[in-house]
Parts: sequence; C-alpha cells; structure tokens
Amino acid sequence: MQAKTKNRITIILTVLLFTLPVVAAYVLSSGLIDFKPDSTKNNGRFISPLVRVSDHTQQPWADDLMGTWTLVRRVPGSCDESCLELENDLHKYRLSLGHRAEKLALLLLADDFVATADDPFEHVQKIATAKQTKLNQMFDQLSAKSLQNGHGLYVVAPEGYLMMAFTPENTSTEIIRDLSLLVKRKGE
Repeated sequence: MQAKTKNRITIILTVLLFTLPVVAAYVLSSGLIDFKPDSTKNNGRFISPLVRVSDHTQQPWADDLMGTWTLVRRVPGSCDESCLELENDLHKYRLSLGHRAEKLALLLLADDFVATADDPFEHVQKIATAKQTKLNQMFDQLSAKSLQNGHGLYVVAPEGYLMMAFTPENTSTEIIRDLSLLVKRKGE
C-alpha cells in the first residue's frame, strides 16, 4: 500500500473515531430510536421530584436525617404492639447490611405510639406525627407510590431528601439489594 493511501485511511479512521460517538449520542437523545435499557440496578421507585423532609416539619428529628441514609416506615394511625413486627422488619434490613449497618438509620413514623412493656428495638427511632399536618399530607400523597393507604417504606438520602419508595411488589431481597448499593456509595 502506498503512503498516500495509508494517510487517507488514517485520516478517515480518525474522523470516524471522533464523529461516531457524537452522531450516536444525537440519535439516541433525539428520540429517533426508542432505546431503553432492559433493567436498572434499583428495584424501588425513585421519588420525583425529590422531597426534603425538613420542608414539611419544623421538628429537630428532621435535621437529624442529614448525613446518613435512613430507612423510613410510615404507618397511619396508632402504633401499638403490632408495630413490633414492623420494627423487626426494619431491624432485619439493617442487619442484612453487615459491616455497613451503622450507615443506615431506622425511623418509624406513626400518629402516636402506645407504650409497650419491652422494646427490643431501641435503635429504631419512633416519631409521633399526629400534630404534623403538613408532614402527614406529604406522606399520604407519597403513599400512592409506595405501600398504599397511608403506609410507606422510603429511603431518605444523607442530604435529607426522600428519594426512593418501595412497593408491595418489592421483595425483601430487592429492598436489601437497593439498600446495599446506596450505603456503599456514601463515604467510599
């Protein structure tokens, strides 16, 4: 092959190398091709737009959500001994994270709490929200994306935003997988 031909091929390949990614990005973003990945890594539903919890309550516990991932279980009405099972579920999700368990805080929200004889889950923070109308309205709306009828299982990001909701279709394994991916991201 002559030097002239080699130079032309080199120039053509160089131009293609830099223009093909631009053309591919344009075609994919323009909607000419309807491409959607088969799956994503997350199983929960992203909450869009994000909701900052502290915008809906003036309580100091909302500020405590900053700096750590928090798994929130919301229950409408009173929480009595039947809520021990919900606390146990939250506890199991945290335990499943192994050495990263300390990166996940647990929060149980209900209108009020009936005192129980023994509380084996002291690390689950319990917040009574009966007098917090704005907060309850926000959670009632978000419940449609989660467990329905006022119930919900949510993830609060370290920045204080509700960012993910889990639905009844999500299995424990899927929830644990999402939590593992999230706590792995922060601080490593």
